[in-house]
Amino acid sequence: MNPNLRLAPPAVVVAVAMLVGGCAAAGAEEMNPALKELAAAASREGGMTLGWGQSALGGSQGAARFQAAMNKTFGTNIRITFLPGPDMARVVNQVATEFTAGQKAHVDLVLGAAPQIAPVVKVNFFEPVDWTRYLPGRITADMTELDGKVIRIATGLSGVTYNSQLAPMQPRVLDDFLRPEWKGKIASTPYAAGLDVLLADDVWGKQKTVTYVRALTKQIAGMTRCGETERIATGEYLALVMDCTGQDALLWQEKGAPVAQLMPLDAAQQRYYYFAIPKNAQHPNAAKLLAIFLLTPEGQAQVYDAWKIDLHFMPGSKMGALIADYQKRDVKFKEVTVQWWSQHPEIDASRSELIKILTTKE
Repeated sequence: MNPNLRLAPPAVVVAVAMLVGGCAAAGAEEMNPALKELAAAASREGGMTLGWGQSALGGSQGAARFQAAMNKTFGTNIRITFLPGPDMARVVNQVATEFTAGQKAHVDLVLGAAPQIAPVVKVNFFEPVDWTRYLPGRITADMTELDGKVIRIATGLSGVTYNSQLAPMQPRVLDDFLRPEWKGKIASTPYAAGLDVLLADDVWGKQKTVTYVRALTKQIAGMTRCGETERIATGEYLALVMDCTGQDALLWQEKGAPVAQLMPLDAAQQRYYYFAIPKNAQHPNAAKLLAIFLLTPEGQAQVYDAWKIDLHFMPGSKMGALIADYQKRDVKFKEVTVQWWSQHPEIDASRSELIKILTTKE
C-alpha cells in the first residue's frame, strides 16, 4: 500500500473559496422547485461528512473538486469534511452499527457496490428518496433500487488487473492464470473480490468456483487489496485475480505504468457503485444534493475524471463506449445489482469458504 495513504490524517477538511455571483445565481435559477427547496435545506445544514478510501472517487482531492463544483452549480455554501476510510464494507457496516445503537452516522453518504450493500439491507437504515423529482428525465426510476434507498452513480467492470509489460502471455480467460508461467507471480484479494460472484447458480455455481479457487491458491504469491495497483505496476505481482473493478488500471495507465485490465470471456462482470443516505445522517439534505450533482452531466464528467468510471447508460458515457467495444468482442457481462445479489443467497452462504481457501491456502 502507498505509505501516504496509511499516514493520511483522521479527518481532512476540504477548503475551497466561495463561488459567488453570476454562475451560482444562474445555476440556482435553472433549478426546479424541488431541487431549489433541497438546495436551500442543504445550505442551512452548511456541510457534510464523507468517508471512503483514497482510491475511490478521487479521495480527498475528489471531494474538494466536488465541493467547488456543487456549490457553483447550485449556488450553495456547503463545506465537505472528508475522512479517509477503510474499505467500503467496513464503512457500511460501521454506519449500520451506529444506526442500531441509536447513534448518529459518522458519514452522511454511504458508498458501496452490491457485495457491501446487499448484506445490510435487512438493517433498514437507508432513507428512501424520490430521486427522480430532482432531475426529471435525467434521473430515472431504473437508476434506483430498493424503492429509492440506493441510487447508481457509476458502472465498474470486474476482471483481472495485470502488468502488460511483464505478463508471460496474453490472458483471455480465468483458466489462463492456472498455467505454470503465472505460478508464484499473481495475487488475489483477502475478500474474494470478483470470485464471489462466480458462486451464483446462474454464473459458475459453487462446485466449479471452489475447484477453481483451490487451484488458484497454488498459483498466488500473496494477498492485496483493491486499490493497491502500484503493486502490479511495479511488478511485485504480475496480476490481481480478480479485481474489484478496473478503474485503477486506467488511472495508472495515465501515469505511464504498464497496467491493463482483462475482461475474461468466462467471468466478465458489470457492477454498479451506489450512494445511499443513512437514516441517521447528520446532514442528509447536503448528502442528497451531492449525489444529485454527481448525476448531472458535469458531475458525471467529474466522477470519470476522479475515478475513471461513470454511469454507462448516461448520454456521452465513456464507460458506455467501453462496454460497447467489449461486446463487439463477444464479451458477455453478468450485471451485478443489489437486487440480483439479494436473489442469490448462495453467494454469501459460500463466500466465507472462498475467503478461507484464499487466505489459508487450505
